[in-house]
Amino acid sequence: MARRARLLAFLALLLVALGISLGACTGADEPAAPARSPTEAPAAPTPAPSPSPNPAPALRGTPGCRQPLPADLKAGETVSRTLQSAGRTRTYLVYLPPSAGPAAEPMPLVLNFHGLGSTGAQQHIYGGWVPIAQREGFVVASPNGVQNSWLIAAGLDDIQFVYDLVAALGNELCLDPARVYATGMSNGGFMSTTLACRAQDLIAAVAPVAGESAPAAGCGERPVPMVLFHGTDDTVVPYQAGTINAGAVSGTPFPGVAAVLDAWAKHNGCSDAPPAETRIAADVVKVEYQGCRAPVVHYRVEGGGHTWPGAVPVPRLGATTTSISASDIAWEFFKAHPRTP
Repeated sequence: MARRARLLAFLALLLVALGISLGACTGADEPAAPARSPTEAPAAPTPAPSPSPNPAPALRGTPGCRQPLPADLKAGETVSRTLQSAGRTRTYLVYLPPSAGPAAEPMPLVLNFHGLGSTGAQQHIYGGWVPIAQREGFVVASPNGVQNSWLIAAGLDDIQFVYDLVAALGNELCLDPARVYATGMSNGGFMSTTLACRAQDLIAAVAPVAGESAPAAGCGERPVPMVLFHGTDDTVVPYQAGTINAGAVSGTPFPGVAAVLDAWAKHNGCSDAPPAETRIAADVVKVEYQGCRAPVVHYRVEGGGHTWPGAVPVPRLGATTTSISASDIAWEFFKAHPRTP
């Protein structure tokens, strides 16, 4: 009996010790689990939540985002290509940045239009867009106009050609449809502002240089962001009201830069307040219209000729300012203004 009593005492001490050690493993601030009644059915185990699969990212951009580059296009290079539009073979140059391919981020596209009598190849160099595209990761397309012109050749729809060009590039490259921009020199500047009127579902913003047209009859209602560059000593497309002096269109009336800007300011819903002027260089004044639904900005190059600010000088066309780069300014403007519904 004594031996049995000693065994029971040992077991009791062991249980107490176990109770103390188990209690020491619980957090001091955690409430004890409530005791279950002997008649209470055991709770059904809570099933562990099944992990939800990560949803596939929404497909963005053009169809070219889901396929490799065509064999003739090389990232980081300029290539000359052809396109069938309205039964006619059209040609253009296209530059792809090093990041081009089935990219995660669709790329912007800058349409770069040459002047009257010039070519896409000349404008591709003169506009200086390729180094910016290489750095910033966007595509530059420099098309050739029929008879080296835009909106002039009889029986030709250059607006449809642009739609066809953008669609073709979008089927092969990963482009962002909300970031298609237009710029151009002289006749190419007129082309870009015409697109701002007649291709408002395509073009996000425009940057004409030394050539621009006012909104015409049939222009869409969407306000279009615009940054415009023009020299006051331009003898081809005069800064003041006068006539154009350029080949087949010589003698065509031009209302003057201020009248064109005022018309776009009205179209873009700007206020009646005078535009704000800020001198940003000895020969350049920035002119900004106020209270606009979409901005209208002008860089007035005092003493500038029929030239592209920041580009290689062309003395026969007048002075070229080096105080600003039209392409750098235009790109920053484009980046800030994707197309919105």
